[in-house]
Amino acid sequence: MGDKELSLIDKNITSLLDIPLSPTVTSLNLHCNHIPRIEGLTSAWHLRHLDLSSNCISKIEGLTFLTSLRTLNLSCNLITKVEGLKGLVNLTRLSLSYNQINDLTGLLYLHGSEYKLKHLSLHSNHLDRIDHLLQCLLGLQSLREVTLSQDGRSNPVCGSPGRKSSFPVKSKIMAVVFFVILFNGLLCLCAAQTIVEERDQERERRWKAEQAVRKLMEELKCLQTKVSEEKDLQSMALHTTDRLKELLLKERSGHSELQTRVEELEERRQSLTLQLEKARGSEEQHKTALHRLEESISHGEALRARQQAEERQQDLENKAAALKRELDIQRASVRQHRDKLQQLHELLASREQEHRKQLESRLQPGGADFCEAVAKEVASVEQRLGHREAELQEKLADGRKQYAALEDEFRMALTIEAARFSEVKEACDQMATELMVLKASLGQSQQREKRSGSLVQELTAMVKEQKSRIAELIKAKRDTVNDLKSRLHSLEAEAEQDRRLSLQLELLKKDKARLLSQLTAQESVIDGLRAERRIWGQELAQQVSLAQDRGRLEARIEVLSTELETQKKQNVGDNDALKIKAKIIDDQTETIRKLKEALQERDDQIRRLREEAVQAQKRFQQQQEEDKARQAELRERLEHLSLRKEELKQQLEDKETELEEIKRVHSVSSQKWQEKADLLTRLESQVKRMKENFDSKERSLLEERDKATEAQKAAVEKLHCVDDAFRRQLESVQAAHQAELLRQAHEKQKQIERANQKVFDVEDEMRQLLEETETTKRLMEEKMKRLTSVLKDF
Repeated sequence: MGDKELSLIDKNITSLLDIPLSPTVTSLNLHCNHIPRIEGLTSAWHLRHLDLSSNCISKIEGLTFLTSLRTLNLSCNLITKVEGLKGLVNLTRLSLSYNQINDLTGLLYLHGSEYKLKHLSLHSNHLDRIDHLLQCLLGLQSLREVTLSQDGRSNPVCGSPGRKSSFPVKSKIMAVVFFVILFNGLLCLCAAQTIVEERDQERERRWKAEQAVRKLMEELKCLQTKVSEEKDLQSMALHTTDRLKELLLKERSGHSELQTRVEELEERRQSLTLQLEKARGSEEQHKTALHRLEESISHGEALRARQQAEERQQDLENKAAALKRELDIQRASVRQHRDKLQQLHELLASREQEHRKQLESRLQPGGADFCEAVAKEVASVEQRLGHREAELQEKLADGRKQYAALEDEFRMALTIEAARFSEVKEACDQMATELMVLKASLGQSQQREKRSGSLVQELTAMVKEQKSRIAELIKAKRDTVNDLKSRLHSLEAEAEQDRRLSLQLELLKKDKARLLSQLTAQESVIDGLRAERRIWGQELAQQVSLAQDRGRLEARIEVLSTELETQKKQNVGDNDALKIKAKIIDDQTETIRKLKEALQERDDQIRRLREEAVQAQKRFQQQQEEDKARQAELRERLEHLSLRKEELKQQLEDKETELEEIKRVHSVSSQKWQEKADLLTRLESQVKRMKENFDSKERSLLEERDKATEAQKAAVEKLHCVDDAFRRQLESVQAAHQAELLRQAHEKQKQIERANQKVFDVEDEMRQLLEETETTKRLMEEKMKRLTSVLKDF
């Protein structure tokens, strides 16, 4: 092999990229390999012959750069559709046999005078539509040979009839292909024939032109039906465009509403953030107020302790007064006892005297027994009196000592209580002022708590509304995405229909060019008939030369009779005209008048045909103009649809940016809610610490109360001998103090329970909010996944 020819038959080649191709290669043979794709041939500019038969190729591609290619063999492959042949200007022979082809739309790109395809092999394929075959073959002007069946291997279109006819389908196909090839051959050889042969062939061309005109009329009817269908399609397209416009307007209004809703939601979010900041400030203020309240409670407890000390001091003063009273009473009792002793001494003296008298009366005073009894009695009485006096003196000494100690304690207590009273008075004044301030702060804090409660309720309501609106937005976005999908599908279908229409328009243009060529051929036939009529007029004028021209006329009559016989066989519809022509030709030798009548009839027929051709041309021009206008409208619609597609893409991008913004806002809100959860945990810890402080304070108060009760019991035990009235008063004071302590403890417990209830309510609300945010987050993630899947589908 030379450098320009490369043969690699049965080399187990799997890819064209493995073959080093130089630009000078003109022939490449790759028969019987395992090549799946046509690729890597862009460097072979001068390639003229390419053989890729018996491979695994399923698609024709990668051949547009081979402008010098003349023969292409793709037989025995897996091709199902003819495509990728655009640009092969010099291609003359194409073999596509032994494939699975059922679509020949790729041959439409080879229509026109600049393409040179002459030989086409299509046997052993799956072609089953006659109209598609004719549509794709009629525009191949240089075509000379078409093979649809060879060696018993044909196509389905050659065996099964498409519609009812007296001739078989195969003969129709062969006739049409032969007509196409013959018509192209006649057009090519028209300039090389002589004038006499043109006269002989003009009759054949006339018959063929009549047949072609009939076919053209049928095709025009088909085209009219197609045009009506296209009009229906255009009306449907207009209707769909109107609906699309309405839907676009609705989408724009919905988009504007969504934007307004988003702006409202952003404003509400900002207001909520402000309210949250205010709530945080109010919480901080509440914390400070709570600290102040704790301080005030501690001050109150100190005041209560001072008040208790004052009460104790008053009790001690009362006790001292009672003791003074008791001392006075005891002094009075001592005086009474002294008086009683004096009275007793007097009574004793009197009784002694009486006794002495009795004794004197009974006993003798000078007796020994009497003296002993008196001595004994006197000794016992003196002993009793001595004991009684010693006891009374001891009691007096003890009472004096207790009185001195009480006076000392009273003086000390008075000095201490005076100092404490001054301090307590000052503290009481300060506490009164602080109580006023705390009452005002309590009123403000209660109002703020009410406001915060209302704000929390409003926030919960707003969150619920936001959830519902977010759900509505998500549903609306889902609906818009579905609508956009359906519109994109409809737009793609309309674009495909527009492409088909553009292909049909190109085919119509090529049919128009072909019809124009046929009309020019008919006009040439008409001109030839006019020339013949002029010749016949000259022959009529020159009756002298009838004898000389008789032989020629007889030969022409014979030719015309043969032509009439062939026309009778081929066309049944023109039997009457042919009979008239035959009679005129048979009787032409008899009378010249009959020839004139025949000529007049022919002139009338030619005039009618010409008028009909002119009318058909006008109608075709009108249809062409209408098709141009429709094509322009379709192009405008295509441009509008492309713009709409771009707008929809822009809207999709805007929606994606909005979704990203919503994600960002959602992440920010989730962070904020996390911060709130952290703040709630801190609040819970603070509340627990406060509760522990309250419990410790309560325990300290209870311990102080126990100590006070123990001290009180000790004082009661010490002063048990004090008056019952003082004891009742002390018991009443203790009962009031106990009731006050119980009331304060009960109020504190209620406050703690309220605070705990509020904390629990806030915790429940925050838990609900966190659960709702988690559910919304899950929904948003699912929607984002769906959107990503939808975008991936797009």
